[in-house]
Amino acid sequence: MRDRVIALADRRGATVVMNAWVTGLTPPNAERSETGWQIHRQGAATLRADAVVVATGGLSVPQTGSDGGGLRIVEGLGHVVRPTYAALTPLTAHQAPFAELAGVSVPVTITARTNGISATATGGFLFTHRGYSGPAVLDVSHVAVRSRTEATVPARINVQWTRRDDREWASIFRAGGARSVARVLSHEMPQRLAEALLDAANVDPRRTLAHLSREERHRLIEILVRGDLPWTGDEGYKKAEVTGGGVRLSEIDPKTMESRKHKGLFLCGEMLDAFGPIGGHNFLWAWATGRAAGLAAAAFTV
Repeated sequence: MRDRVIALADRRGATVVMNAWVTGLTPPNAERSETGWQIHRQGAATLRADAVVVATGGLSVPQTGSDGGGLRIVEGLGHVVRPTYAALTPLTAHQAPFAELAGVSVPVTITARTNGISATATGGFLFTHRGYSGPAVLDVSHVAVRSRTEATVPARINVQWTRRDDREWASIFRAGGARSVARVLSHEMPQRLAEALLDAANVDPRRTLAHLSREERHRLIEILVRGDLPWTGDEGYKKAEVTGGGVRLSEIDPKTMESRKHKGLFLCGEMLDAFGPIGGHNFLWAWATGRAAGLAAAAFTV
């Protein structure tokens, strides 16, 4: 994709300059006057332009070069940059109680909540050696990540391990019979997970439904429908799919992506305080806002 974009730019007569500036350069990196923009580079001539598009991304996946430099530049120009955080990132659990389940995957509904913010997602859940991943975990991870710096207590994460609710599980357990509780749960989820949840509920897997006590049924239903998921941290920007935070959306014209503070300055993608669930939404956001910014910048003249 990169090579094709560069080849198209070359065919259209554009000049592509690599390493155009060093983001660690002391501000001001960019300045605007009546004659246009000046982009100051370290060890090279200043670039001059009618319009500037800042599409430098956020902080996620730093090995690709994303270091938040663009955010520092526009902050120096007076934009409000909301605190950034790793979004769509795996969660970790020190001395993970479910480490023996690494590799087990199951569809779940998961909820994270703290201090007035919450998120719920349904989808794949994956146990890892360090904690938890999968689409559902990634989609609620931003609540957990933000709770570590913005909330007074860490986010509480609960998992509904199957599609069955309280009423359905209560009906199954009250039916009685000679089937063991482990056998019943293994019809609904991987056997290893069933055994781990029974252990967490302190219920003997050999116990038959007919011999389950009322207290055991309640403990099982609570874990199966609203099980607490212990966590202690996250994988951060290194594995985050996207960066949360960024330039406040109210400071951008939504039609053109032009800054409301500076004429001829356009921002797009992860520069902005917006992100969506996993599944291509963030790529679409980057492409759509990038296209809008590019078209508007191309039409802009001082």
